[in-house]
Amino acid sequence: MKTFIETIHFGVKNWWVSLLLGLLYILIAIGLMFTPLASYVALSVLFSVSMFVSGTLETIFAITNKKNISSWGWYLASGIIDLILGVYLMTNVGLSMAVLPFIVAFWLMFRGFTATGYAMDLKHYGTRNWGWYMAFGILAILCSIGIIWQPGIGALSLVYMTAYTLLLIGIFRVMLSFELKSLRKKDKEHYE
Repeated sequence: MKTFIETIHFGVKNWWVSLLLGLLYILIAIGLMFTPLASYVALSVLFSVSMFVSGTLETIFAITNKKNISSWGWYLASGIIDLILGVYLMTNVGLSMAVLPFIVAFWLMFRGFTATGYAMDLKHYGTRNWGWYMAFGILAILCSIGIIWQPGIGALSLVYMTAYTLLLIGIFRVMLSFELKSLRKKDKEHYE
């Protein structure tokens, strides 16, 4: 079974989706950093909307690349999980404050593991900077573990840990988008 990066010669469509997701995560992270005293309700609404948008974009990416990427089902599953959680959180604004840290942490952890998987694909394809991508994924996982480990410290720590983790994932997605664009261009030149 070929990985995402191995099938790059078919021309990955919509590489810019990763860029949009990265920018979305970075903007949300910056917003959270500048409003640390915002209530959990505000965080819940912000987070649920971003998960819904993220799920929509990732689902579109998976469906439009299903002929080009053999592991497109994983991308589709990731998008559907984000969509379901986003809709659930948007319809339950009064979500229990004790549950929100765990939902956020496990979602961020899933994103961190996804990032490490992308990094391994990039390593396999021969990208020199794959270690940076791996580092961002591992840092995201560690931040999410920190949220799980200390969920009761309060809203401030949850907001900052979430912001830092979203910032790491956002930077990873932006870097990945430019890497994919570069690999696609290089591959097009190779096959012309």
